[in-house]
Amino acid sequence: MEKPFEIIMIMVIVLSVCVALPVLIVWMTNKRKQHEIDKKSEMMMSLLEKHPDLDPGEVLNKLNVSTKSVKKSLMERLMSGCMFTFMGLAFLIPHLCHVIFLGNKEQGIFIGGFFLAMGMAYLIYYFVGKKTLRSEIEAEERRMNEQQ
Repeated sequence: MEKPFEIIMIMVIVLSVCVALPVLIVWMTNKRKQHEIDKKSEMMMSLLEKHPDLDPGEVLNKLNVSTKSVKKSLMERLMSGCMFTFMGLAFLIPHLCHVIFLGNKEQGIFIGGFFLAMGMAYLIYYFVGKKTLRSEIEAEERRMNEQQ
């Protein structure tokens, strides 16, 4: 009677790590990014209400003190996603072929599932971010071309 319960628990854990964790990570990072954008726009609106003669473009350029570009940040996410995905596959493939690395088969499967889930979360973040931040990346590239 214990065997079906163990199987169900393993399925719940694997599904939560492989499905819920990547979705949660992507949601949290997008939520944080949206919060930052809302705060910047709120600050900009209050600044423009107090000083209507200011040029919004100049203020945004001065407020944007980030040295890391959006494109570079996305590429770091892609690299992390590929690295974690390959690490997860490196743990999972031998276990699927019935080769045991760590002595305990479940331990290797959980570690591989965790790394795979992390990799998938980073890859999802990269592709969603690339799609949603397309206009910011293009504006950043235009700004870089104008400076050269």
